Amino acid sequence: MLPTLREVLAMPSFKAAAVEVLTGDPDAAVVRWVHSSEVYEMGGLLAGGEVLLTTGLGLHGRSAEQLTAYVDQVADAGCVALAMEVGRSFLTAPPELVEASQRRGLAFLALHAVVPFERMVEDFHDLMLRRTVGLPRAGEPVWQELLGLVVAGQGMTTLLNKVARLAGCGVDLLDAEGRVVERSTATAERSETERTILDVRGPTGSLGRLVLSGRATARRSAVANCAAVAVALELGRHADLGPRQSLAQSVITDLVGGVLTSHGDLSERLTAAGWTPLEGQHVLVAAVDVDQRTPVRELADPVRKAVHAVLGPCLVGVTANHVVVLAQGWLAASPARVRATFTEANKLLRQGPGGTAVRTLGVAAPVEELSGISTAVGQAREVVQIARRFGTRTGVILARDVGVQRLLAAGTAPSALSAFIAEQLGAVITYDTQHSADLVRTLDAYLANRGSKARTAEFLGIRRQSLYARLTRLEKLLGVSLDDPAQLVGLGLALTAWRMRTGLDPQAAFERPPHDRG
Repeated sequence: MLPTLREVLAMPSFKAAAVEVLTGDPDAAVVRWVHSSEVYEMGGLLAGGEVLLTTGLGLHGRSAEQLTAYVDQVADAGCVALAMEVGRSFLTAPPELVEASQRRGLAFLALHAVVPFERMVEDFHDLMLRRTVGLPRAGEPVWQELLGLVVAGQGMTTLLNKVARLAGCGVDLLDAEGRVVERSTATAERSETERTILDVRGPTGSLGRLVLSGRATARRSAVANCAAVAVALELGRHADLGPRQSLAQSVITDLVGGVLTSHGDLSERLTAAGWTPLEGQHVLVAAVDVDQRTPVRELADPVRKAVHAVLGPCLVGVTANHVVVLAQGWLAASPARVRATFTEANKLLRQGPGGTAVRTLGVAAPVEELSGISTAVGQAREVVQIARRFGTRTGVILARDVGVQRLLAAGTAPSALSAFIAEQLGAVITYDTQHSADLVRTLDAYLANRGSKARTAEFLGIRRQSLYARLTRLEKLLGVSLDDPAQLVGLGLALTAWRMRTGLDPQAAFERPPHDRG
């Protein structure tokens, strides 16, 4: 089992840092890894279950809205605790961070003494090793390889494939009744007569047996000892999933990891999991974003039932804070039909148990070939991640709805994107920052209202004359005419890129006094 935050805080390095828990329950938070970063846009780089260490360097000088957005980003990504070293970038913990962490159910830790973050990461790694009492010293390198897969959330099939390669023979995981739950797919010999069998033990007793199809050598026994513990840890990650669901979960995990891409392998695995797409029809792939305060596994069954009610039998698994679902489509899958179908499923899901924890439902472009499902899973998850960065909290979003954002994220180097934002918007952002002005907000509203001055003024709640003055200042700062369609396209792309990079809503990015600025 993975450790709780309470156990992590008991490590020597965290004790030496004089940790003060300002929000959250250390006994409820389960930690997958300890990570450090000063990057403001950290939300998109997390996989879930992290304790995030920071000195606050990347947060210094940020507005209250930006600090709140930062917490929302890391909480949405599945971070369980934010640990800030106080006394360097901030003399005390910023109240905006503490309040936002409290609201999102995120543990916020104030570190009052300086301890190298690298030591904390090393301590966590040692903690994971110490949790496996009784491993032979010769098996330690093997254990580190297997533990790395468990911590990274690579799934049971990937774990068994690694065991098979290390042991040089096929590997099966049996449940308590002796039924095969998972089987390694890596190329390896299988003996029909000789076996190396180990009991897989959990906190409440036997979870099943691990069977290595080969003669019991010293090397194979050492691998098997390590593997039995690693398998128990992996089973603990999905303790509420039965054998059939475990097969489905392993398919989803391998699709997310990009290790299941061939038509033949995927067809075989889908059939073994009890779901086979109809020949010649599209496969629909969606990802449901779940609020971090609710364990994502709790939504797996509600998602399955909601989608089944609309589209029939489907395959469901979880990853990070997403529920991924594969469903049967049709011969013709128009965007309107896909949107209407998943809107109905989303409505049923929200009405059911745990529905309040459902955020957005992202849908990939329909898939015609099985070999394209892995790419579609990544696309569906990308859709909800983009929606999260844009502050979208509810609704169904198709891949085409965020096509511009996906294109910018996939086809542009970060440095080039930053240069483009600076070229198009740098003068306006600087002006707003220095004067607490409303020009970025005004430009965003002007573009959203397709250049209609009347609708823009009404949206902003200001007089028409005030809007004209702002537009004139915008044109002066930018050196362009806002009547030029080509310039508006460039400015719209730049605003989209800026929002992707910062995670901020232009309508709330800069602090403003309440009166009309004219």
